[in-house]
Amino acid sequence: MSGLTGEGNRGKLTDRFVCVIQHLNRLMYSGRLNELRKLDLNVHQINALVLLDYYGPSRMGALASHLGSKLSHTSNIVDHLVCEGYLRRSSDPKDRRVVICELTARGRKATKQFIQLATIRANKVAEKWDLEQFESVVESLELLWRAEREVQESVLSSKIKNKTPDKA
Repeated sequence: MSGLTGEGNRGKLTDRFVCVIQHLNRLMYSGRLNELRKLDLNVHQINALVLLDYYGPSRMGALASHLGSKLSHTSNIVDHLVCEGYLRRSSDPKDRRVVICELTARGRKATKQFIQLATIRANKVAEKWDLEQFESVVESLELLWRAEREVQESVLSSKIKNKTPDKA
């Protein structure tokens, strides 16, 4: 990569950063694809389970938004997960048009298995570092996590600011 996102040192560093993040994303799923097949799941479906595990029961629209997919695609994902017993679909008592998705016991178990595999892999990688390297990596990842959270908060804040009140 040679400065695809910008010129100079910052552009090169940005390219290296993006490359590392993409590689980490692949690592998070690669060794676990066989596990997904055993669970009769694909990446989109496990993403839905992980999101519901993290956020709790969610509206179909919110789940689609978090997955970055269209409602029709998310409905297909949820249909499969319901058929396999990983999710339960219900309607909001206040508005029956609203579909709420939540994990079943089987869905929680599958999500826990999937996350456990990432934990095992992370522990194996951590064993390769001495204490100083390990501390540096953890501090860097925590910095990344904080920065990502700030970006999310900034995006949310700007969406709220840009909303105009409904006219009567």
